[in-house]
Amino acid sequence: MELTAHFDIPLVALSIVTAMICSLVALETVPRINTATDRSSTQLWIIAFGLGLGTGIWSMHFIAMQAWHLPIPVHYDITLTVSSLLLAAAVSAIAITPLQGGEKLTWSRLLLMSVIMGTGIAGMHYSGMAAMRMNADMQYQPSIIIASIIIAIAVSAAALAIANRLRQTRIFGQAGIKITAAMLMGLAIASMHYTAMIGVRVTALPPGQATTIDAIAPGIMAGFIVIFALLIQAGIIVAALLDESNGRARASEARMKQRADINQALSAILATAIERLPLPETLDKTLDIMLSIDWLSFQQQGSIFLADHDERKLRMIAQRNLGKDLQSRCSVLNYGQCLCGKAAEEATIIFRDHIDADHHHTFDHMDNHGHYCTPILSDGIVLGVINLYVKAGHTPLPEEKEFLNAAADAISSIIRTRRIEQHSNLISAAIDQAGEVVMVTDQFGRIEYVNHAFSEITGYTAAEAIGQTPSILKSGNQDNGFYKQMWDTILAGEVWQGEVVERRKDGSYYPAMLTISPTRIGSDSITHFVGIHEDLSEHKKLESQFRQAQKMEALGTLVGGIAHEFNNMLAGMMGNVFLAKRHAREHPEMMQKLDRIETVGFQAADMIKQMLVFARSEEVEMDNLPLAPFLVETIKLHQLAIPENISLEQQLSREDFHVRGNPTQLQQVILNLFGNAVDAVQGKTSPNITIRLERISAGHAPQALTGRAGDYAHLSVEDNGHGIAPNHLEHIFDPFFTTKEPGKGTGLGLAMCSAIIKSHRGLIEVSSTEGQGTVFHVYLPLVEHINATDSTMKIDKQMQSNGEKILIVDDEPNLSIATAESLESIGFRVMTASNGKQALDICRVMRPDIVLLDVVMPVMNGPEAARAIRANYPDTRLIFSTGYDRGQLEGQTEGLESIPVLSKPFSIPLLYRTIREQLAGQQ
Repeated sequence: MELTAHFDIPLVALSIVTAMICSLVALETVPRINTATDRSSTQLWIIAFGLGLGTGIWSMHFIAMQAWHLPIPVHYDITLTVSSLLLAAAVSAIAITPLQGGEKLTWSRLLLMSVIMGTGIAGMHYSGMAAMRMNADMQYQPSIIIASIIIAIAVSAAALAIANRLRQTRIFGQAGIKITAAMLMGLAIASMHYTAMIGVRVTALPPGQATTIDAIAPGIMAGFIVIFALLIQAGIIVAALLDESNGRARASEARMKQRADINQALSAILATAIERLPLPETLDKTLDIMLSIDWLSFQQQGSIFLADHDERKLRMIAQRNLGKDLQSRCSVLNYGQCLCGKAAEEATIIFRDHIDADHHHTFDHMDNHGHYCTPILSDGIVLGVINLYVKAGHTPLPEEKEFLNAAADAISSIIRTRRIEQHSNLISAAIDQAGEVVMVTDQFGRIEYVNHAFSEITGYTAAEAIGQTPSILKSGNQDNGFYKQMWDTILAGEVWQGEVVERRKDGSYYPAMLTISPTRIGSDSITHFVGIHEDLSEHKKLESQFRQAQKMEALGTLVGGIAHEFNNMLAGMMGNVFLAKRHAREHPEMMQKLDRIETVGFQAADMIKQMLVFARSEEVEMDNLPLAPFLVETIKLHQLAIPENISLEQQLSREDFHVRGNPTQLQQVILNLFGNAVDAVQGKTSPNITIRLERISAGHAPQALTGRAGDYAHLSVEDNGHGIAPNHLEHIFDPFFTTKEPGKGTGLGLAMCSAIIKSHRGLIEVSSTEGQGTVFHVYLPLVEHINATDSTMKIDKQMQSNGEKILIVDDEPNLSIATAESLESIGFRVMTASNGKQALDICRVMRPDIVLLDVVMPVMNGPEAARAIRANYPDTRLIFSTGYDRGQLEGQTEGLESIPVLSKPFSIPLLYRTIREQLAGQQ
């Protein structure tokens, strides 16, 4: 007979609630499995999950069986009952195993574990049914069995999926989600059980087969099961709470250690900046510090790059344990190249847990590895990249990235500080090594800094100046109004500039261009003043030299302009002297005076030449000159110009020593010195002039001649006149400077003397005392004596001609007449013309043998006439004459260089010789 069963609703509800409670407890153990760090803890929590969920499934089953009331007594086989409990716990534990060690369930694992767990739960259900002992048989519908197994697998999949979702939560964390999930799991577990019970058919045994069965009341049995299940769940919850608390304590301790390690490492990194090591060494030490932290997962390999932002390149500065091949390949990387370049380009941490396509620099047999590539940033600008190696497959931790970012910030601070220091050192060195004085004062004018040039120029050391005010340089040349205007300007925040005279420590003065700039450092108000003092001494000297050069240029223009006219007059005079001498041969006294006139005339011509040389710095001819005999003759020549009341004392060495010099120029020096001495002793009761000549060694020569080997001739001209004022001494050799009354001096004499002596590689100095007299010292280097022969051609005193025709072309009538008469007295037939056009007209008629052409003439000048004569009368010989400096004629006589040029005034013998040379060439 088939028995009919009914359900006790309260017990049904209790079974479902029990399933829900056990599901909730099981979910709370999942995070312990996922986060456990050691093997034993992981295994214990897997067992706990199995007991929690398995007990819940088992308890729900047996409470539900107590709610299933049959009209006959029922009891259970203990062995099968316990076996069903262990089966439920075992399959639950096996199913949760994939979540250990921080892992998560993949879809394939979820499906596999769901099948294992669902099949086990179904096995638990039917083994529990098999444990029932009663006087009846049970039959199962196969379709219901299959359906219940499918439901069990689905329930398992849902439970595992929920566990996977909540694997990293804290106990009682996300309570709403967990309770909802536990309720769904409880209902799902119960649905599997009650679905399976639908397919059960119970048939009573015949009376002959029935036995006596004692059964416990269902309510009591259910109570025992609930208490058993709750005790197990309570134990699991308490253990989970304790483990989580201990875990939090351990995690807190680990975090504290990590934080301490990070802080210690960062402090050590920042401390390297204090050691003042070169930046590469600092980065080496920094890399060692980073790799020394034991809890980080870094391998003992890495490198640090510095960025070249303009070129977008990374350059390896520090490295540890990289092979030579990698060092070579990775020494310079472009932005975007390899992981380090990618980190620089993207300005973010790049992590890889294995070698991938972004690893551009690989080679055969390279061990698999990962990387942290951390950019070193400053205000968004990449300064470099930290590259650290990790083991292949490494999972990045937040603590690692936190440390790397902090380390990158510390290194960024070091790099910025070093670059600021380098920039500061560069500026400091530039200021300290500047040629101008740089002075920094506070707002009250107290000196805080001076550079090296300050000590060089002023004579004060930095220690002597710091703490003082700039008034230590006051010369007294600027009045109070000057300084008031300066202070008003700089206190208004404006830059002041002006020329001042400053005083050195030794009391000497120098001109300076002073620029003062107010400075604000960390404040809106003025905190400092920066003064730049440019020593203008050399500038003033160059300015003076420039003005002197302008004066010399003006002098050259002046001399060049008058030379032509003056030389023409001298030439006319010298021609007449020549004629006079030819008629005075029988009168020796007259001949002597004419000789003197001729000598003075040629000296005047030489003086014009010397003035041109002086004004235009042209080279002059030098000869070996016996100095003592030369001085004797020069003194004789000029002694007549010295008044008889002036005593002239000569102390001349009779030693035979020579100088390399130009006689005319040296005569000019002596003449100027004599003239100045004569003027200086005017009005003295016992005027005296002393001239001395002696040899001195190089060791006794003035300091200005130090370094030149050999002896010197020392010539001095001393007078006992009125002397020279000290403020005039430094300008005594300047052009156009004179101490004489207006109209009594040109200011060129001593300037010319200085230029002449310098051209002779010598030195001229002056010493003077007002009221006592003056001494001029001339030093000339001595040379070895060389026997010189007279290179001038001896002129035959019996100058004769064969009546050759000479055409003199000159626009100066007196010169033409004097030259014509001189040549006619020798026997030449002479014609004259005043310009080149007239000369051509005469040449067409008379065909002269020689034409003497003035270079500069009106209507047609000499070179133009010469070209025409050459073209039309090639047999006619040509001679140029000029009163200009030859340098002024450059370009005018181009193509006529073979024509000889005579400088006016020329001697008649020289003209005769030149005519003879030209006529000889004609033959």
